[in-house]
Amino acid sequence: MSKKSVAILLFEEVEVLDFAGPFEVFSVTAQLSGYEILEVKTIAKSKSLIRAKNGLQVMPDLGIDELSQLDILIIPGGDGSRAVIQDKVLMEWIDNLAHKAQTVFTVCSGARILAKLGYLKIQRFTTHHEVFEDVLALEPKAIPDRNARFVDNGKFMTAAGVAAGIDLSLYVVEKYFGKEVKDNTAKYMEYGDFQDFGS
Repeated sequence: MSKKSVAILLFEEVEVLDFAGPFEVFSVTAQLSGYEILEVKTIAKSKSLIRAKNGLQVMPDLGIDELSQLDILIIPGGDGSRAVIQDKVLMEWIDNLAHKAQTVFTVCSGARILAKLGYLKIQRFTTHHEVFEDVLALEPKAIPDRNARFVDNGKFMTAAGVAAGIDLSLYVVEKYFGKEVKDNTAKYMEYGDFQDFGS
């Protein structure tokens, strides 16, 4: 099994659990495999300190000029996603990486970014319950699923608010590495009886 690379986007005012939840899932999966099946990195526009929602400061592993290829791209949400969609340089980089990645998924209001890039046109999606109208304003032809914990459209996936990113991350782990690996990850995290909330 070839090692898969995971990159988690960071930006100012990113929602903490949106990125920390997936980071924990994929990092635990990597740890339990002896770091043989996964490599997990955080990435931002530049390799400088990011101030997340409510003041948590995080140092990304990489700047966008240091990564040109990956398997899984994770786009969290937060109030800062509004600024991201106005950042031409960052959006072009996301678009380029999205084309190359095998899987791209958003958490919460990260769906704004996929909507702005046109990836949700005539596609089902979910997001934070307060963000559906924002996404539809950016892509009126997107198809909201307001009851789904997460939605799998194949390459592109979306998760509902905040903690739902953990569920989607576990789902993706199972998709790539199988149920046993996913179950072992959830057990290590004491995540309880993980259920498939997707559709």
